[in-house]
Amino acid sequence: MTVAVVVKKVKKPEMDNIRSKVMLTDETIQERLNKVLERMKDSGLSSLVIYADKEHGSSFEYLVGFIPRFEEALLVLNQDGSATLILGNENINKAPHARLKAVGRKCALFSLPNQPMGELDDFTAVLQETDIDTSSQVGLVGWKLIPGMARQFDIPQFIVSALETVAGKDKLVNATALLVGPENGARVTINANEAAHYEYGAALASDAVLDAMNSLTVGVSELEMGNRLNRDGQYNNVVTICAFGDRFIKGNLYPTDKRLVKGDKVALTVSYKGGLSSRSGYAVTNKEELNGVDEGYLEEVVVPYFEAYHYWLTNLKIGLRGGDFYDAFNTFYPQDTYGWHLCPGHLTADEEWLSSPFYKGSEAVVQSGMLFQVDFIPSQPGHNGVSAESTVLLADDALKQAIRADYPDMWKRIESRRAYLSDELGIKLSEDVLPMAGTLAYYRPYMLNDEYALTIEN
Repeated sequence: MTVAVVVKKVKKPEMDNIRSKVMLTDETIQERLNKVLERMKDSGLSSLVIYADKEHGSSFEYLVGFIPRFEEALLVLNQDGSATLILGNENINKAPHARLKAVGRKCALFSLPNQPMGELDDFTAVLQETDIDTSSQVGLVGWKLIPGMARQFDIPQFIVSALETVAGKDKLVNATALLVGPENGARVTINANEAAHYEYGAALASDAVLDAMNSLTVGVSELEMGNRLNRDGQYNNVVTICAFGDRFIKGNLYPTDKRLVKGDKVALTVSYKGGLSSRSGYAVTNKEELNGVDEGYLEEVVVPYFEAYHYWLTNLKIGLRGGDFYDAFNTFYPQDTYGWHLCPGHLTADEEWLSSPFYKGSEAVVQSGMLFQVDFIPSQPGHNGVSAESTVLLADDALKQAIRADYPDMWKRIESRRAYLSDELGIKLSEDVLPMAGTLAYYRPYMLNDEYALTIEN
């Protein structure tokens, strides 16, 4: 089907304004534990050791319910379901609050510099006093999926060395894929409760970006926009971006007191558990002003990007092989022409990038319950980039029915978002795709003009 991208006046999307977070139920935590234990059995693992720090704590949090903040931590999970949490000085008090039943063991080595170490400063001794089932292989979970790393580990060496001593070097295997591998990782699909839990963050990011766009005026500062992006005291799982003009001056990543000048490049990004929203473009009010700062940007960058965005939303379906979708997307929106460098979309969860089924040769199959970021960014010589990243859920009839039954308000929001996409933007989503954010596919080509957006006409 041939489509045309048209800039026209549209109604602005409504903010989702979700004021209450859906918490994960005990039943969901048990389901998660069962998924992990089943995969351990299938993989021949007698125990699993999951590493965590603030940046890489989501697989730990998946079962435990919290991250160790500024410390490190380990979850040791045995095939019989018994578990031990090894925590530093300032997290050991949280062991009784963990979502799964676990013994807490304090390890001061996981604490901040110069804090009391106590008598036990040998990590091997800590592990020797920990219940680790070494009757079969012991899986180590970090966060990277690097080909050929079956016997290499992306966690601190002092932990690996101690585990080699306690369990035996030959018994250690990399088991990160057991949690996050796009083929069959325990974390790559979610249930209705998890979808409702993550919708809060996806919608919060969307509302924040819409609020920032609505407040974008000449003279406003990056700091002011940053305050609109960071909301409700929630944890950001990526660095919040509000940048006017050229970025990374003196290596800076964060908003400053710089004020917006007409014609500036604009980049807005914020992310929470469950989803990221971003917009990038130019601070202009019409096409003439846009051509004055980046001639041909609309036709050569923005329109092809939006065509590809529409292709993504209307062609992604449950059952597709990831490698096939990658190839089809690359044919429609050639990497050699448009310069996107990463995967054309990826899974998200507590961390912004979980993993992706979309890469060359991928055998991973798109499944119901996969939570995706629509994320591909062109890089074309002589032009600024463009981004309208957002979040969708892939759902079969069973998952849709569960959401309708258990979370009717969420289902109403999904239906409202779908109607907006169809009625205002001309986008008919694939039946398997559920919009998790009110600004999905909403892009203003003239970022100082809130009346116009990109739309699709057949």
